[in-house]
Amino acid sequence: MDIPQIPTPHLKRIAEIRNQIEALKAEAEAIEPDAILEGFDVLQSQQSQKQIIYNDANAKIVIQFRNQYDDKILPIQRLDEDIAREYEKVCLSNAESIQSSKSLIHQLQTQLEEAEAKLETFLTSPHLENLKKQRSIALNQTKFQVPKLAVYVHLLKH
Repeated sequence: MDIPQIPTPHLKRIAEIRNQIEALKAEAEAIEPDAILEGFDVLQSQQSQKQIIYNDANAKIVIQFRNQYDDKILPIQRLDEDIAREYEKVCLSNAESIQSSKSLIHQLQTQLEEAEAKLETFLTSPHLENLKKQRSIALNQTKFQVPKLAVYVHLLKH
Protein backbone atom coordinates (compact mmCIF):
# COMPACT_ATOMS: atom_id res chain seq x y z
CA MET A 1 0.00 0.00 0.00
CA ASP A 2 1.51 3.32 -1.05
CA ILE A 3 1.20 6.15 1.45
CA PRO A 4 1.37 9.64 -0.08
CA GLN A 5 4.64 11.31 0.88
CA ILE A 6 3.48 14.51 2.55
CA PRO A 7 5.62 16.33 5.11
CA THR A 8 5.18 14.49 8.43
CA PRO A 9 8.02 15.58 10.71
CA HIS A 10 6.46 14.35 13.98
CA LEU A 11 5.47 10.95 12.58
CA LYS A 12 8.92 10.51 11.08
CA ARG A 13 10.58 11.49 14.38
CA ILE A 14 8.45 9.03 16.39
CA ALA A 15 9.37 6.25 13.96
CA GLU A 16 13.06 7.13 14.27
CA ILE A 17 12.92 7.26 18.08
CA ARG A 18 11.11 3.92 18.35
CA ASN A 19 13.62 2.39 15.96
CA GLN A 20 16.49 3.73 18.10
CA ILE A 21 14.84 2.33 21.23
CA GLU A 22 14.62 -1.15 19.71
CA ALA A 23 18.21 -0.97 18.44
CA LEU A 24 19.42 0.15 21.88
CA LYS A 25 17.49 -2.68 23.57
CA ALA A 26 19.18 -5.17 21.25
CA GLU A 27 22.58 -3.61 21.96
CA ALA A 28 21.95 -3.69 25.72
CA GLU A 29 21.01 -7.39 25.55
CA ALA A 30 24.16 -8.13 23.56
CA ILE A 31 26.52 -6.50 26.07
CA GLU A 32 24.71 -7.63 29.22
CA PRO A 33 26.87 -10.76 29.76
CA ASP A 34 30.05 -8.63 29.73
CA ALA A 35 28.39 -6.07 32.00
CA ILE A 36 27.52 -8.84 34.47
CA LEU A 37 31.17 -9.91 34.51
CA GLU A 38 32.18 -6.31 35.22
CA GLY A 39 29.57 -6.24 37.97
CA PHE A 40 31.15 -9.26 39.63
CA ASP A 41 34.51 -7.49 39.52
CA VAL A 42 32.93 -4.46 41.20
CA LEU A 43 31.33 -6.67 43.86
CA GLN A 44 34.67 -8.32 44.59
CA SER A 45 36.39 -4.97 45.00
CA GLN A 46 33.70 -3.63 47.36
CA GLN A 47 33.88 -4.38 51.03
CA SER A 48 30.17 -3.75 51.63
CA GLN A 49 27.39 -6.27 51.23
CA LYS A 50 25.33 -3.99 48.96
CA GLN A 51 24.53 -5.33 45.51
CA ILE A 52 24.76 -1.89 43.88
CA ILE A 53 27.44 -2.16 41.20
CA TYR A 54 26.94 1.16 39.42
CA ASN A 55 25.28 4.44 40.29
CA ASP A 56 25.28 7.77 38.47
CA ALA A 57 22.85 10.46 37.35
CA ASN A 58 21.51 8.18 34.61
CA ALA A 59 20.92 4.96 36.48
CA LYS A 60 21.55 2.74 39.44
CA ILE A 61 22.48 -0.82 38.54
CA VAL A 62 22.00 -3.60 41.06
CA ILE A 63 23.17 -7.14 40.48
CA GLN A 64 20.41 -9.63 41.22
CA PHE A 65 20.47 -13.37 41.49
CA ARG A 66 17.50 -15.38 40.32
CA ASN A 67 17.15 -19.13 40.75
CA GLN A 68 17.13 -21.21 37.61
CA TYR A 69 17.03 -24.96 37.34
CA ASP A 70 18.27 -27.47 34.79
CA ASP A 71 15.59 -30.11 34.35
CA LYS A 72 17.35 -31.65 31.34
CA ILE A 73 19.99 -33.52 33.35
CA LEU A 74 19.66 -37.30 33.52
CA PRO A 75 18.89 -37.71 37.27
CA ILE A 76 16.06 -35.16 37.05
CA GLN A 77 14.66 -36.74 33.86
CA ARG A 78 14.71 -40.17 35.52
CA LEU A 79 12.88 -38.80 38.54
CA ASP A 80 10.29 -37.21 36.21
CA GLU A 81 9.79 -40.60 34.55
CA ASP A 82 9.49 -42.31 37.95
CA ILE A 83 6.94 -39.72 39.06
CA ALA A 84 4.91 -40.21 35.87
CA ARG A 85 4.95 -44.03 36.29
CA GLU A 86 3.96 -43.82 39.95
CA TYR A 87 1.19 -41.32 39.17
CA GLU A 88 -0.20 -43.64 36.51
CA LYS A 89 -0.01 -46.58 38.94
CA VAL A 90 -1.84 -44.63 41.66
CA CYS A 91 -4.50 -43.54 39.18
CA LEU A 92 -5.07 -47.14 38.04
CA SER A 93 -5.22 -48.56 41.57
CA ASN A 94 -7.63 -45.85 42.73
CA ALA A 95 -9.69 -45.57 39.54
CA GLU A 96 -13.01 -46.37 41.21
CA SER A 97 -12.51 -43.90 44.08
CA ILE A 98 -11.26 -41.24 41.65
CA GLN A 99 -14.35 -41.69 39.46
CA SER A 100 -16.59 -41.51 42.54
CA SER A 101 -14.90 -38.31 43.68
CA LYS A 102 -15.18 -36.76 40.21
CA SER A 103 -18.88 -37.66 40.13
CA LEU A 104 -19.42 -36.04 43.53
CA ILE A 105 -17.54 -32.91 42.40
CA HIS A 106 -19.74 -32.74 39.27
CA GLN A 107 -22.92 -33.06 41.37
CA LEU A 108 -21.76 -30.34 43.76
CA GLN A 109 -20.81 -28.05 40.86
CA THR A 110 -24.28 -28.54 39.38
CA GLN A 111 -25.89 -27.74 42.74
CA LEU A 112 -23.68 -24.67 43.08
CA GLU A 113 -24.66 -23.43 39.62
CA GLU A 114 -28.34 -23.94 40.45
CA ALA A 115 -27.94 -22.08 43.77
CA GLU A 116 -26.12 -19.21 42.04
CA ALA A 117 -28.87 -18.96 39.39
CA LYS A 118 -31.51 -18.91 42.14
CA LEU A 119 -29.52 -16.25 44.03
CA GLU A 120 -29.36 -14.14 40.86
CA THR A 121 -33.18 -14.09 40.73
CA PHE A 122 -33.21 -12.49 44.20
CA LEU A 123 -30.64 -9.86 43.16
CA THR A 124 -32.56 -8.40 40.24
CA SER A 125 -35.86 -6.83 39.34
CA PRO A 126 -37.44 -5.43 36.18
CA HIS A 127 -36.89 -1.91 37.55
CA LEU A 128 -33.21 -2.62 38.27
CA GLU A 129 -32.71 -4.05 34.77
CA ASN A 130 -34.43 -0.96 33.28
CA LEU A 131 -32.11 1.34 35.26
CA LYS A 132 -29.07 -0.61 34.04
CA LYS A 133 -30.27 -0.28 30.42
CA GLN A 134 -30.83 3.47 30.88
CA ARG A 135 -27.32 3.82 32.29
CA SER A 136 -25.85 1.90 29.38
CA ILE A 137 -27.65 4.14 26.89
CA ALA A 138 -26.62 7.31 28.74
CA LEU A 139 -23.02 6.13 28.99
CA ASN A 140 -22.95 5.20 25.30
CA GLN A 141 -24.08 8.74 24.44
CA THR A 142 -20.90 10.11 26.07
CA LYS A 143 -18.64 7.97 23.89
CA PHE A 144 -15.82 9.73 22.07
CA GLN A 145 -12.64 8.61 20.37
CA VAL A 146 -9.12 9.53 21.37
CA PRO A 147 -6.35 9.22 18.79
CA LYS A 148 -3.28 7.17 19.62
CA LEU A 149 -0.34 6.11 17.50
CA ALA A 150 0.60 2.49 16.99
CA VAL A 151 4.28 2.39 16.06
CA TYR A 152 5.86 -0.68 14.49
CA VAL A 153 9.63 -0.54 14.46
CA HIS A 154 11.83 -1.96 11.73
CA LEU A 155 15.07 -3.03 13.32
CA LEU A 156 18.15 -1.45 11.81
CA LYS A 157 20.54 -3.95 10.28
CA HIS A 158 24.16 -3.34 11.28
